[in-house]
Amino acid sequence: MENNNNHDKYFRDMLSGNGREMPFSDFEDKLMSEICREHERNNSFIKNIKLSWLFFFLGLVSGIVLVIITPGFSESYADLDGDLLYGAIIFICLFILLFAEKLFRLSFNRHN
Repeated sequence: MENNNNHDKYFRDMLSGNGREMPFSDFEDKLMSEICREHERNNSFIKNIKLSWLFFFLGLVSGIVLVIITPGFSESYADLDGDLLYGAIIFICLFILLFAEKLFRLSFNRHN
C-alpha cells in the first residue's frame, strides 16, 4: 500500500512539473491578433469579390446601353478602315472575356 502511495506521489510530482512555459510573454496576444487579422483579410477578400462582380455587371450594362442609345456612333466612324474597327471590337471583347474569366476563377476557387 505504501508502495502505491510512493508511486502516486512520484507521478503527481512528474505531472506537476510537466507545465509548459510560453516562449514569449506576449505569445498568446500575438497569436490571437494574427488570427483576427487573417479573419479580417478573408472578409475583405469576399467583400472585394462582391464589389468586383457589381462593377463588372454595371460596366457591361452601361456599355450595352451606350451602344443602344448612340446608334449613329458606327456611322460617324464609317471612314475608318473596317479592319481597324473590327480589331478594336475584338480587342474589347477579349478584354471583357479575360476579366470575366479571372473574376470567375477568383470567385469559385475558395482555397485562396
